[in-house]
Amino acid sequence: MSTDQPLHWSSNGVRIRTDSQCQSDAYLRPMLPPEKLRSNEIKTTLQLLAQNGVQRVFTSAIRSREQSFFRNIGFELHEELLLLSHDLSAQIPAPTRPTRRAQRSDWPHILDIDASAFSQFWQFDAISLTEAIKATPRSRVRVNTGPSPQGFAITGRSGRQGFLQRLAVHPIHQGSGLGRALVADALRWLQKRRVYEVLVNTQIENVTALELYESTGFVQRNDGLAVLRWDATR
Repeated sequence: MSTDQPLHWSSNGVRIRTDSQCQSDAYLRPMLPPEKLRSNEIKTTLQLLAQNGVQRVFTSAIRSREQSFFRNIGFELHEELLLLSHDLSAQIPAPTRPTRRAQRSDWPHILDIDASAFSQFWQFDAISLTEAIKATPRSRVRVNTGPSPQGFAITGRSGRQGFLQRLAVHPIHQGSGLGRALVADALRWLQKRRVYEVLVNTQIENVTALELYESTGFVQRNDGLAVLRWDATR
């Protein structure tokens, strides 16, 4: 069984992949709304994963309606996240630091920055970086100009809905204004494409990120997100 490829059923589906560093962990992303997901089929898949050595399965960050579905089939809370939105109604200030389009050759630097900025559970590998870039029909990946990247942002767009998929600045360069410049670049790109709302999520304890987002016009929403976990041994 290959868990790094999408698994499909007749009228519902989830994408599952195993962790590149720890094969006993797997990640599940719903590809359809919960009303189209079949609980019995997903339970069968979970048992098959367990038979192949997977001990824990984590969902992507999902909303309350999806959370209810997965809780009903044995998932429990792993971590709650804050969800923020920006309506792009005001003029976005120009970035105070120059940025450029990220190249494939920048990916090793991007992954190093990501590893330095996030705890192990949240760190990107090459597969999850690719997934974040391809999560929406249109995407934009930016880094600072200069000899080597110090921070990066991944922005996505699906129709008139925008997403700040990932933002990270290496700790030694935090406080330099780079994060704010990357956010401004993302918001201006989306505003030019007549996006009506931008969403971003962050960990509850990440006060620095929360302050940055709120200072650039994001507001907290009541409907937060959560990552759920299924344990094979429970």
